[in-house]
Amino acid sequence: MRPTTRLATSARVGAAIVLALAAWYAAPGATGAQEPAASPPSAAAPSPLAALRRGRDGFIGVRDFSAALPPAQTIVDSQREQREPEYPADLAALGLIQGELRETEKGATNLLDAIAIIEAAEGEYSPTLIDYYHGLGRTYIRGAQYEKAIATLEEAQHLSQRNLGLFNVEQSAVLDDITTAYLGLGNTVEAQKLQVERLENAVRRFGAADPRVIPFRYTLGKYYERSRLPESAREQYTEVLKAQETRLGGNDAGLLAPLRELVSIDLLIAQSNDAAQRDRLAAVLEQSTNADPVERGLSLAVLGDWATVAGDAAAAREYYRQSWEALGNSPSVDVAREFSRPVMIDFIAPLSPVDRAERPRPYTWTAIVIEFDVSAEGLPSDVHVVTRDQQTVTLQTRYSRRVRETHFRPRLVDGQPVPTTNVRSTHYVRRYVNRDEEEQEDEEAG
Repeated sequence: MRPTTRLATSARVGAAIVLALAAWYAAPGATGAQEPAASPPSAAAPSPLAALRRGRDGFIGVRDFSAALPPAQTIVDSQREQREPEYPADLAALGLIQGELRETEKGATNLLDAIAIIEAAEGEYSPTLIDYYHGLGRTYIRGAQYEKAIATLEEAQHLSQRNLGLFNVEQSAVLDDITTAYLGLGNTVEAQKLQVERLENAVRRFGAADPRVIPFRYTLGKYYERSRLPESAREQYTEVLKAQETRLGGNDAGLLAPLRELVSIDLLIAQSNDAAQRDRLAAVLEQSTNADPVERGLSLAVLGDWATVAGDAAAAREYYRQSWEALGNSPSVDVAREFSRPVMIDFIAPLSPVDRAERPRPYTWTAIVIEFDVSAEGLPSDVHVVTRDQQTVTLQTRYSRRVRETHFRPRLVDGQPVPTTNVRSTHYVRRYVNRDEEEQEDEEAG
């Protein structure tokens, strides 16, 4: 096999590994992860490293990166004198494993070496490099080296646009990671622009009314929710609802998901004072006899949330009971786990001094931990702050007050709401490095 062809084979294997690890980065709690693709069959004798690669990839598959490291290192070390076609892929796998284990510099070095080999064999614009640069950028994110991550991920984006078109949707995962890096730097403006760009690419590719755009709208809507922009999130869910109505009609089960999102936002913004979307959700659910058990169960749970906020404990209990029953009919849902702890329904996080500031100043992240009990009716009691941080005392008080005002979906046991004690809620907030600036912003805010 000619060197270029052998390296191209390696690149395909490496891309599989990088993409697989990329999925685990994006969903670190996911289960059932697939192992990276095995090396393509070859007419040559099996590599003595094949068993080690299977072991390495098996450990990666169960996210045991500490166990994956020794075989990954052995595989690379064994090829110092004579390299196999998979060598760049092996370097990339080792680098990504090291990145997961926070060995950022080692991981970056191995990924950069893999990139250099592919560039020499296939050229600096090779599409193979998209995944390698993407993996390198993720490694930098893991090491909190956000500026390096942005530069590296932008290279992956450039290569993606060059090879797949300026507005290709395949670059979405890269845009998500650039967003993460900008958020790490506290630059919410650029982060939001990237998420909007992600949706616009899909609209250009498929057309605004195409159902393939819907997942992109959901992603942007969730981003707006996390960014405390519920009205902007509502706009995206409303567009999804309109698209589904046009495609499916006014009473199809396909309307349940966007209606749930809209009802949840109404609970944040208007509490239970505007029931239009809630009534629509209930009506569609009643008429959607073909609804999947999961869709039915999740929708009933949201109706229970509405009743909880409205103070109708009897209706809430019945909705939650029906939700438990519906979700219990789905083999894909562990219903006991789904309702194993109370869930905030209408909590609105107070703004920190950093959130309110109009000009950037050095800040850091800190956690506010609050402990409380939740009754079977979803009401909190005995709320107290566990955190002891003198620089966020005022903010701790505001968070504690907001928790006292919050309604909760209670924990369910066999479909029945039950009280829960010693619930802990952790909130990550930004604070100024300089305490004087923190106090000044608090005083100005009154």
